[in-house]
Amino acid sequence: MSVNNTNSDMMSKYARIFHLIFQNDKISKQDIAVELNLSLPTVTNNLKKMEAAGWITADDKFTSTVGRKAIAYSTNDLGTVSLGLAIYKHHVTITALNLKSVEIAHDSVKINYSNTSEYYHSVCDFINDFIKKSIPSTSNILGIGIGIQGLVSSDKQTVLYGKIFDNTGLTTEQFSKHLDIPVNFYHDADCVAVAEQYAQVDHRDSTYLSIGEHVGTAIIINDSIYSGDNGRSGTMEHITLNPVDGRQCYCGNLGCIETYCSLSSLLSEDETIDEFIKKLHQGNSNIEARWDDYLKYLAMAINDLHMFLDNQLVIAGDLARYITDSTLQELDNRIKKITAFPEDKSYLKLGKILNRSVAKGAALPALSQLINSFS
Repeated sequence: MSVNNTNSDMMSKYARIFHLIFQNDKISKQDIAVELNLSLPTVTNNLKKMEAAGWITADDKFTSTVGRKAIAYSTNDLGTVSLGLAIYKHHVTITALNLKSVEIAHDSVKINYSNTSEYYHSVCDFINDFIKKSIPSTSNILGIGIGIQGLVSSDKQTVLYGKIFDNTGLTTEQFSKHLDIPVNFYHDADCVAVAEQYAQVDHRDSTYLSIGEHVGTAIIINDSIYSGDNGRSGTMEHITLNPVDGRQCYCGNLGCIETYCSLSSLLSEDETIDEFIKKLHQGNSNIEARWDDYLKYLAMAINDLHMFLDNQLVIAGDLARYITDSTLQELDNRIKKITAFPEDKSYLKLGKILNRSVAKGAALPALSQLINSFS
């Protein structure tokens, strides 16, 4: 359908007003008009359309000591929901975000991954139960993003490389046939990066180093994931620190960053990161030695990544909950000793999303797509 100039201009004003309301907790009609240099009748007309569509509410009012109280407009927190699911080896985690990307519900269940129809059916039963008990109206669910440990196709429907879970070729159809909402796959490292980038104030170009059971890396440039020609850019966890006699990686090579900087490489069998950190704080000499060795390799890996991309590097994922300012300083000191170039200031930053970062990042694209549709 063709769109004439008048309609395009109206949509542009609609988008500008919606974005301004979205960016503020609450704002008056008069302030919208002044901020966007629009007439009050134009603002009023668009606000009525937004209210009718359910995107905004006008229930609140600003307090005032004189005159009439101005109506305060805000985005509808519960009207629109996006779901995110993170798949791990022994459990899955789900979250629901409202239009302001605020988490309104979350849950998890222990279930061992297997690339079988039975597994996917069980996960979908968990998702459907979560929806029934947590989401006010299923008609307002945009869809569900699934964060998975593997590279996915550009249309987000197929796992192109799933070596960790041995699920290369998996399609969203395994989920969508049991769900009544759209389903998309996302690389788990990209999910963490998206969630962290969304939480940033300055939205700088950044390299994200996500450290959990496995290591994942992602690059964000101009607020978008940089994937490259074949969707492999950012998979720097497979840069090798010791390709000759290093540790065996699941990719088949020796000495990948994954084998030295993941939590799996740090922890012994059946040991949790909570137990490890507790013993570290207690001064356990064996734990201290393992931590020192781990930080050595982590500093080497960070230095290598920074040689490729001279920008901010954010340490995110599960490990971010246990990294202190003193640990960041220790990493900075180690990096300065091995880098080829002098560093005037630290480029390291600690991630802000300390819980369910993969699930939250998987839920955000649908919200962003909706908001950008008004642009």
